[in-house]
Amino acid sequence: MITRFSRYIDKGFDFSASLGTLRDTRDKPQIPPSAVWASALFMFVMRQGSLNAIESQLGVPQRLEPVVGKHKPSADTIARVMEKIVSDPLRQILRDNHHRLRRKKALEENRWALRCVAVDGHEFFPQ
Repeated sequence: MITRFSRYIDKGFDFSASLGTLRDTRDKPQIPPSAVWASALFMFVMRQGSLNAIESQLGVPQRLEPVVGKHKPSADTIARVMEKIVSDPLRQILRDNHHRLRRKKALEENRWALRCVAVDGHEFFPQ
């Protein structure tokens, strides 16, 4: 199921290309910021309650490797790097996704400066 979801977001939102634009303030990172951000994203998608829970999911061979990559971050690394990720590329990803959703008529016309989007749908791994 997680593989199917990964293919969907890659096809519909160009997820892998978007991850490639992420950067952080570390000098010589051993684990790319895209792997850290993807791990944090899938922590929410898979409804894991903590960084330690997603670390245990990352330890399962082949589970999140297509998305995160071969070098999987630990819980401490996720916490440390998320603090150092530069916010401008994240804002650009949100803008691009908003633009795509508007073109697909998934979002209504809104003349206000601020927008909020609530997503309701299938729960992948309910507990």
